[in-house]
Amino acid sequence: MAGIQLRVQLNYFNFHMPNNPKLSSASSIVDLCKSLVETQLRDEYYLLDRVIRLILTLPVSTATMERGFSAMKIFKNRLRNKMSDDYPVNNLVIYIEKELAGSFDSTSIIDDFKELKG
Repeated sequence: MAGIQLRVQLNYFNFHMPNNPKLSSASSIVDLCKSLVETQLRDEYYLLDRVIRLILTLPVSTATMERGFSAMKIFKNRLRNKMSDDYPVNNLVIYIEKELAGSFDSTSIIDDFKELKG
C-alpha cells in the first residue's frame, strides 16, 4: 500500500517540481530535502521526505556498523579464549562509543555502583 502511495506522491511531485523554483533548483538530495521543508511541502510529500531522510542517514549507519565489526575483530584476535562472553560484549560497546564513554566521570560511575550495592 505504501509503495502505491509513494508512486502517486512521486507523480504529483514530478508535476509540481518544474513550477516551483526552489524545488527545480535543487542540485543535490540534501538541497531537495531542504527545499521540501522551506516550501512547506514536506507534509504533502511525506513519503518522499521519509525516503530522502533515510537515504541521507544511510552513510552514518553504515559507518557505525563498520566500526562495530572492526572493533569486534580486534577484540576477538587479542582476547580470544581469555574471558567469558559477557566481558567482550560489554567492552565492545565502550570501544565503539569511545567518544561518548570518554565524557563520563569515573568517580560518578564508582559512586553509582556503590549505591547499587546498598
